Amino acid sequence: MLKIQVDTRRLNAAMQEYAKIARKDLDFIIRQQAGILVGNMIALTPPAAGRGQAITDRGGIASSAKKRGEARIAADIAALFPTTRIKDEAILGMIDAGFEWGTGRGKKTVRQFAPTVADLARIHKEARSKSTGRVKTGSTGQNMAVTRASVRNAYTRQAIKSVGILNAGWLRAARDLKTAARATPAWITRHGPKSGGVSIMRTWGGLAVTVSNRVPYFPKDMDRRVQRAIDHRYRGLRKAIEAMIERRNARANARMNRR
Repeated sequence: MLKIQVDTRRLNAAMQEYAKIARKDLDFIIRQQAGILVGNMIALTPPAAGRGQAITDRGGIASSAKKRGEARIAADIAALFPTTRIKDEAILGMIDAGFEWGTGRGKKTVRQFAPTVADLARIHKEARSKSTGRVKTGSTGQNMAVTRASVRNAYTRQAIKSVGILNAGWLRAARDLKTAARATPAWITRHGPKSGGVSIMRTWGGLAVTVSNRVPYFPKDMDRRVQRAIDHRYRGLRKAIEAMIERRNARANARMNRR
């Protein structure tokens, strides 16, 4: 599980102000805003880009994130696993001889042959970093394999179905905090609620909400992504506060004009 430190001071202050102006219970506002924030976090979790490009105007996640994830997986697989029509025996002989294959990462001395989808899936799984999910190839082409175009295409179709798994780690928190359905589209919910959740407890400073996502393969910039989600929710709350003040002032002016 990734543990990160973020700054929620501006958001905390905005929630207190919002609760006062809206004349609502602060605990209710905290729960409500936490639910919206989880939606923003889903929209800032890969495959979404890290600067919030996938957050829609309504605070959900755009379908462009799914397409981005599928494209990245397909590109990675294409770069890692060169294809050939040469017969199996000849491929094995070339591998033994240290032949350099042209790959998406330059010429590499690939040492493995993957004649089936199962072989390709196994090699790819074994090669992926347990923390980042990325594959290191080095100068000698380790963690790569020669395969057939039909095998690589079939594996790619299988692999892109994993898009949305990391986002699904927020689903339990989204359910418990009543996050809007638009933040959890079918390409995320199809994976079911993954390891993660939410805890709500009362501290000396007030209600504390902690959300967790225990799915592996978080990017290194996940702390900045979560901070951006918090800042995005703060800006949204500021707009709501300003709108309420404007409406209140307009009603007050209307009453004055009627006198």
